[in-house]
Amino acid sequence: MRAQGAACSRCALACPAEAISFEDDGRPSIDADACTRCGICLGICDAFASPRITMDDLHERFKRIAERGEDVVVTCKENIFPGLEPAANVVVLPCLASLSPEFWTLVLAENIPVKLAADLSYCADCDRAGEMGEMLYTHAIESAEAATGRTVGSLDSIPEKENLLKDMANPVGVDRRSAFENLVGDVGDIASGKRRLRNSEVLHEFLERREKARAQARLNLSDGIDFENFVPQGRTRKTMWPRRKMLLEAINCDPSIADHASVTVSRTDCALCTNLLACADACPTGARHRDSTTGQLAYDVRYCSGCGLCVAACPEGAIELVEATAAVFLDSEGEGTCN
Repeated sequence: MRAQGAACSRCALACPAEAISFEDDGRPSIDADACTRCGICLGICDAFASPRITMDDLHERFKRIAERGEDVVVTCKENIFPGLEPAANVVVLPCLASLSPEFWTLVLAENIPVKLAADLSYCADCDRAGEMGEMLYTHAIESAEAATGRTVGSLDSIPEKENLLKDMANPVGVDRRSAFENLVGDVGDIASGKRRLRNSEVLHEFLERREKARAQARLNLSDGIDFENFVPQGRTRKTMWPRRKMLLEAINCDPSIADHASVTVSRTDCALCTNLLACADACPTGARHRDSTTGQLAYDVRYCSGCGLCVAACPEGAIELVEATAAVFLDSEGEGTCN
């Protein structure tokens, strides 16, 4: 959006290390030496993404953990100390603020049992994200809880990997016979390969490499993405931002979320619009486009990112940005025209 003239600078304002600046063409640039890899920019803007794993990949991981009948436990690197080996259901983030409100909303809408296991007092002294991280992840989680009516739980400690001899070495509350039977069961798992499959470092490394390859393929990092102005059918190519896609998926799970989730979108005063289509030419997502049959302005609010480029482009002053709830995606059924 900035490359087309938008003035958004939320990523730079949120970056705790002041590592983000903007090139002459408006595109963001990251100072690799100053960047702490906190991931806050990932939760702020869809233009930023990890080359190792996308938000879609992370969402799939949450679902896999839940499908195993386990709680998803989320923590940050600041809470992982030497010698601590988190269990397989623990997701370790560079900072909790790397997850957007839309991500948390989708997770809660899908009834995925998720809990935080982090000493939040570490946030103030965190070299990676500092107080900015605490402010942003608190906002994200509170927004998701308000939209869904569900809550993110908490744990006092981070679950660790299982230890075969734990019951034998520390039989507190467990008699020797029960401890032995548990050990025999664990050995049976090893013989069948189940435990080896769960805890194999080789498997973890393989899954990490696969996730990285999938992330790179989705991001198309090597070739870049060229946005077409119009396809042969006369429609602007539409680009669904990941955060908007997650919000729509959450609403699909629970339509009541639409009345509680806030969005910023553009609105056209059709009495002033003369279909000059300057807004369609300026729109970076394809939310505003030429109707393929009539050639007049068409508008798909689901793709609107609220960037405001259409407002500046309209010579009639027929467009404004408005605060609304996500119910606008349901009320308009996604499409609108000025005839």
